[in-house]
Amino acid sequence: MNRARHFLLAAALMTSAAGAAPPDAQRAMAAARAHVAAHEAAIVRELRELVALPNVADDHDDIRRNAEALVAMLEQRGIEARILETPGAPVSVFGDLKTPGATKTLLFYAHFDGQPVGPPERWVTPAFEPTLRAGRHEDGAPVIAWADAKYPLPDQYRIYARAVSDDKGPIVAMLAAVDALRAAGIPLSANLKFFLEGEEEAGSPNLARTLAANKELLASDLWIFGDGPIDPRGLPRLALGVRGITTFRLTVYGPVTSLHSGHYGNVAPNPAARVAELIASMRAPDGRITIAGLGAPAPTETQLVLAREAFDTEGMLANAGIGASESGLDYGESILRPALNVTQLAYGGTGAQRNAIDPEASAGFDLRLTPGMTLANARASVEAHVRAQGYVLLDRPPAPEERRKHARLARFEWGQDGYPAAVASPEHPAVARVIEVLREATGGAVRVAPLMGGSLPISAIGEVLGAPFVIAPIVNADNSQHAPNENLRMKEFRRGIELYAALLAEAGGGWREP
Repeated sequence: MNRARHFLLAAALMTSAAGAAPPDAQRAMAAARAHVAAHEAAIVRELRELVALPNVADDHDDIRRNAEALVAMLEQRGIEARILETPGAPVSVFGDLKTPGATKTLLFYAHFDGQPVGPPERWVTPAFEPTLRAGRHEDGAPVIAWADAKYPLPDQYRIYARAVSDDKGPIVAMLAAVDALRAAGIPLSANLKFFLEGEEEAGSPNLARTLAANKELLASDLWIFGDGPIDPRGLPRLALGVRGITTFRLTVYGPVTSLHSGHYGNVAPNPAARVAELIASMRAPDGRITIAGLGAPAPTETQLVLAREAFDTEGMLANAGIGASESGLDYGESILRPALNVTQLAYGGTGAQRNAIDPEASAGFDLRLTPGMTLANARASVEAHVRAQGYVLLDRPPAPEERRKHARLARFEWGQDGYPAAVASPEHPAVARVIEVLREATGGAVRVAPLMGGSLPISAIGEVLGAPFVIAPIVNADNSQHAPNENLRMKEFRRGIELYAALLAEAGGGWREP
């Protein structure tokens, strides 16, 4: 694509879409608004019951209980539903709703597993006891007893619970949108399928196997993902891609036992210092990865233009308490780069400081991949870099004779999770239609992001099923996903139901030809 076309495409995506506007998007949103106004207590009750189910990704029994609840929720709406079993993996849920006369099929993806709760004392209320607050707990907003709740709930009210935003809230919002259209007599524009995953927070190691085993069942014209947050400015967002991810732990070895730091300082290798040296050799002060062979294709001009428009750099930094981005670039441009993040450092234990040189130190990393990077090359490049610093790599802790023979010893432990980045073309007819619908539904306010900073297992869908995708998040940007006190604000939850109703009513028709 030439330079002029890049800018023309980007400009078209940042303004109201040309061509025939989806006439029923506003009607669908109005129907959703009316339905929620009449049934908000029941919708919130359904969400409360779902988030009260513990759903930590590695507890397969809890994941199955969640799946059974979701099947029941789908079946209550006349959606044919079943649990999908993959040997050795947590279960997933499939739903199928046929639309008479439809020629296209939309598939809604969300995951119902959640991150570990973490230390209970960091939660202001228990993670699996959904709690209503009159705003942010950080601002001192009081708890509202459910028995005292008055519907419709004020916009600023929030529900606190694990997975309420990531992703159980979007699941309930999509089902409420189906209910709203049905109540208003507005037909779906396409057949609708659901794929609700039970191991996304565990890295989706079995997703490709599940997709391959259910290839015909999951065939569709477009996947719509309900994961991720909206813009911090409160603007709705549509994302066209995600970064990939792989994780690893690097352990560096020193003496066979802890040694007095006076007697052996400058004599025994200090594993913590060597880990720090390796980290410094892998990334520059501005976050650029300095590992040979671990480069990435440069972003396209369209991606750069969209990224500058799609993200609120000031808000993203302010919400995180950050004075400036590490890269020195806008937020959107920063996440178009691959990122090597140090996520954990371990040395010397906890408690009082000891004057000792310990036998080993380790660091945990995640590597966020951008389009064009592969897992195999990334892993090989990282290991080659450490070898180039003079280290002998082992696949286990060293034996005493190996410590005596080699001056520098290290070990890599790669996580089983991992997948490459995925990106959708805004010129694909299905993707272009979704952009048109959301432009109409939001009066042009929606921001089209070329890439989200986070990761989703989307690449497997393209590899196994060959289907395009878009990401249509609905939850508030300050939802604390993956952290204590995860929450969902009512303003975004209600608007999300409206936007999903617009997509269901309009995204399956009016596709432009390639």
